[in-house]
Amino acid sequence: MTTTSRSILAACIGAAFAAGAAHAQGAPGVKFSGFGTLAATYSDERNADFVTNLLQPNGAGATRPWSMTPDSKLGGQLDATFTERLTGTLQLVSQQRADNRWVPEFQVASVKYQATPDLSVRVGRIALPFFLYSDTRLVGYAQPWLRPPVEAYIINPNTYNDGVDVMYRTRWGSFTHNLQAFYGANKTKQPNGTLSRSNPNIGLNDTVQTGDLTLRAAYTYSKVEIGGLVGLAQGFTAFSTVPGPAGAEAARLARSYTGRDMDFGTLALAASYDPGRWFVTGEYLDFRGEGLVQGSRSWYVTGGYRMGTWTPYVTYAGSKNRTRNESGIPFAPAAGLNAALQDILGNPQKQNTLSLGLRWDFAPNMDLKAQYDRIELGANAQGRLINPRPGFVRGGNVNVFAVSYDFVF
Repeated sequence: MTTTSRSILAACIGAAFAAGAAHAQGAPGVKFSGFGTLAATYSDERNADFVTNLLQPNGAGATRPWSMTPDSKLGGQLDATFTERLTGTLQLVSQQRADNRWVPEFQVASVKYQATPDLSVRVGRIALPFFLYSDTRLVGYAQPWLRPPVEAYIINPNTYNDGVDVMYRTRWGSFTHNLQAFYGANKTKQPNGTLSRSNPNIGLNDTVQTGDLTLRAAYTYSKVEIGGLVGLAQGFTAFSTVPGPAGAEAARLARSYTGRDMDFGTLALAASYDPGRWFVTGEYLDFRGEGLVQGSRSWYVTGGYRMGTWTPYVTYAGSKNRTRNESGIPFAPAAGLNAALQDILGNPQKQNTLSLGLRWDFAPNMDLKAQYDRIELGANAQGRLINPRPGFVRGGNVNVFAVSYDFVF
């Protein structure tokens, strides 16, 4: 989606809110709500950081043993009803950003038209429907755990999509299908200061409900540019003029491992059964990347049992990325470039995590949670940790503990 298209979308949203506010028959129905999570997270790994989002520049562990940044956030939402069929939503969220600031950002800014009771269209910024919990990904109170399993939810740090989506509900016997198709784009700043862009984002998902059972299948395709990876390809291009095999190999690597126009596709499957007293949920994500981003497979299974206001739960999650070996350019001055390529392609991010947690709903719309994670890194793997220091040992175990206070109003 071009800058002009996004500007038109923004103008349409602004016009809709302005028109509703100026309605001659009186102000539209307006509802304000909010949510937040205040959390402290501890990691015993002193040479790397535990984070919950790859856009976070630091976390708990190497930067500081205890950190508020991985899991804390604060949000507010404004829902406006302009007519029986036209509504709008604005959601502003403050959380740690790539530049280490906590500047609030619009996560949702959309207008919805309910064409029929079963068909609706939204235009603007919407939650990117990538995961089972995409709509409530940032609302800790709406989730059973202290945080969504990192192995699965870290693979896509983007939380919103600027564009349009269409939702259609249909019923087949006892099954209700909620079909959603979307198109749009987004861009985010990386911790190194560069930008990543997804244009377009295209997806289709079907959420099926029957009784206490929810099933979901989704596919998302994105054309992606990651600014931090473009520089590596440019480095190979610079060596492509070297005579002989070195130059030819440099040209091949520049073509094969560009940071631009990478095709990403993700198949996501999920199931949840919640009869009230207990629940079990699982997701599986097969992410196929291109170039320097090879893709991964991630999954988790979680279950809990509600005993009044107390809910103990357990989760087991795993992830494994695809790796590839490349020797690089057979040219001594390119040694540093070769090392950077091998570090990216040959870095196994495999890890498995056993999580034990307890949720206490001590008051209406508020809870306290405590969660312990035992992370087992794969052989010679860094896992999903970031900022490794010289003393970091791959393939070890990491213990993470966190406590949080969630609220909604």
